[in-house]
Amino acid sequence: MVKPKRSYYLPGKLVDAFNKDAAKGGFVKEKVVAAAMLHFLDSSPNERAKLFDRLDRFIGGKKK
Repeated sequence: MVKPKRSYYLPGKLVDAFNKDAAKGGFVKEKVVAAAMLHFLDSSPNERAKLFDRLDRFIGGKKK
């Protein structure tokens, strides 16, 4: 399967955490992304705002 190039920026910290968790759980990365997108699309505006706040805290958190 040929994977398309991404035309958007993903922080390395987020990608590393995603890869680690997906591998640990034995999940197919594309399906995890699809599930996350569906969750986002099904969420209310308030829930979306909370998701973005969590992302900001995760990205801006202290490095280990």
